[in-house]
Amino acid sequence: MLNEKEFYNYVGKNILDYMEGDEDREVRVQRVKKNNQVSMMGLSVGKPGEHLLPILYLEPFYRNYLSGWELSEILLEIGRIYEKQRIGFTLEEERIRDYQFIKKNIFFRLINYEQNQEQLKECPYERFHDLAITYRWAAYRSRDGMASAIIRNKDLVMWGISREQMMEDARDNTRRIFPPVIRKIESVIPVKVEESDIPIFVLSNGDYMNGASAILYQEVLREFAQRMESNLYILPSSIHEVILLRENDAKDTEELAHMVRETNRTVVDREEILSDHVYYYDLVKDEIRIAK
Repeated sequence: MLNEKEFYNYVGKNILDYMEGDEDREVRVQRVKKNNQVSMMGLSVGKPGEHLLPILYLEPFYRNYLSGWELSEILLEIGRIYEKQRIGFTLEEERIRDYQFIKKNIFFRLINYEQNQEQLKECPYERFHDLAITYRWAAYRSRDGMASAIIRNKDLVMWGISREQMMEDARDNTRRIFPPVIRKIESVIPVKVEESDIPIFVLSNGDYMNGASAILYQEVLREFAQRMESNLYILPSSIHEVILLRENDAKDTEELAHMVRETNRTVVDREEILSDHVYYYDLVKDEIRIAK
């Protein structure tokens, strides 16, 4: 039985035997830093000089190995999934350096400020209460998902643009790329809902990916609050969505905050946690603040 480190080394040395394509491709198995100080072991395969490659995270395959899968079965599955991810993914280096191409694919994402201090040292961002607005560009998008890269300070230098210009482009793009969606929670999560239950709504985007950022879309919260004729409480379910409650339906804010904290500790993956705080949307002032 291989330990975890031995398993990753084995995959790196043998995966090309289970993949079609040129023999001159290089295999990289390395730790990749993700959101909230989470790191995972990522596999990438490509020709020398290729700068943009899909990354397949190997931890789930190690769990399959521990549960009894044969190594040959696992390598076949890794090869099949990776080759599927590569379809349509290739992007020439000239495109990566061309801001006019990159510009239309830039969007913003909300993350936790305190949990991402190291990453934020290298990246342009804006503070939003206990959160940070970061900026990414979509390298690849399909029905199966999306690959994106965070924009770093050195990228702005390479593109020859200002921080302010990039942020303005992201604000113009994000709602177009990820239009907002508000739905009753029972249409998103299959739960039994009685007629007397408090109406609970989920705000995200059509992809349900990085959808918590939709709270920053101009007029979305205002129009919804006007329709509800109420101020709102905003519960950060994850980086992918938030829960909206009418003010009168949530009298105990400490209980709401406790629920958010417990959910973050027991249900939400660490890398997808947004915040332990509950937020309050004031319709008259048209602003979001941390609930007291």
